[in-house]
Amino acid sequence: MGEERSLAEVIRPRVLIVDDDPLNRSLLRRVLGTNYSVIEAESGSRALALVASDDPDVVLLDVMMPGMSGYEVCRRIKARPDEPLLPVILLTALDGQDDRNEGLAAGADDFLSKPFDRRELLLRTRAFVHLRRNELLVRDQVRQLAELQALKDDLVSLMVHDMRNPLTGLLANLDMLAEELPKDPVQAQQDAVEALDLAHRLRTLLDEVLQVRMLEEGELRLQLERVRLADVSREAAETLQGEARARQIELSVSAAGDPVAPVDRKLARRCVENLIANALKYSRAGDRVEVNVLADSRGARIDVSDRGPGVPEESKKTVFERFGSVEGRRDSRRGFGLGLYLVSLALAAHGGSAAVLDRPGGGSVFQLIFPISQSQAA
Repeated sequence: MGEERSLAEVIRPRVLIVDDDPLNRSLLRRVLGTNYSVIEAESGSRALALVASDDPDVVLLDVMMPGMSGYEVCRRIKARPDEPLLPVILLTALDGQDDRNEGLAAGADDFLSKPFDRRELLLRTRAFVHLRRNELLVRDQVRQLAELQALKDDLVSLMVHDMRNPLTGLLANLDMLAEELPKDPVQAQQDAVEALDLAHRLRTLLDEVLQVRMLEEGELRLQLERVRLADVSREAAETLQGEARARQIELSVSAAGDPVAPVDRKLARRCVENLIANALKYSRAGDRVEVNVLADSRGARIDVSDRGPGVPEESKKTVFERFGSVEGRRDSRRGFGLGLYLVSLALAAHGGSAAVLDRPGGGSVFQLIFPISQSQAA
């Protein structure tokens, strides 16, 4: 393994000097070493290896070398596919037009005649370092813009995906309400209650998008109060008992001791709701979803366990990311949305953490850790 470069060496522009004459390399190193991190190669093959491994910002390349000539080295550097600009300055004692034309045909960016002028060497090197760094900056900005565009597209898909079902159900209930109101007031009232519940689900989805943005920007001020997490967990489970019964899934809450933590009660409840909803989504009729509240050495802990398909090992680190999805085995769970990402952001805002573990016997355990004191959360 090669030696690790210091932070200063990583930040400083790197200049690769390629010359078979050690005296020429020493002279160039003395001139450039004050402002640049200098690396050296005595041959064309060594130069190509250093270009691949050390990612220089400028190459100062002697033309007349034994074996592979500077022209051939330049051609190979310029022929690398999908690589950013790497300026090559040819150092040559040849000053004929044919020699310069051959260098330009090989892709050289500039020439310096031997013996070179110290001031000219520094000015040309600085100009090409600046050009190279600007290109890298532009490439990085283009990459970030592409990522932002992809995130925007993901958000649009998320909104459509998560809102289609409740909106379809809402419209269907309103249609039935309009038909049944004059005929069956009792059934009409039930349809109205179901429509209202679907409308609340839609508002909850919109609230979640807003909360994610505010947590990302650090704009959501937590309303901390000392809360029994068993109470928060029971409140969250109660909101989803109806769905659990409809799916024929047993949903239970248990507590070992009575852990108390300073939390934003609404946000903490929302986190537990999201984990329970996720567990129900991947459970089958007859399964159990268990919420366990306890204290351990890290703080107050809430575990939400299911007997679903589990989360593949390679996805455990990404499942809480924005729009994170779990791909893998045909029977594995697949997630798409902001729910688990919101959990991760909320726990981070509390100074806590979220994780997913394998449940013994199959399934998953989604785990929340809240600090038990405000000093821990700060």
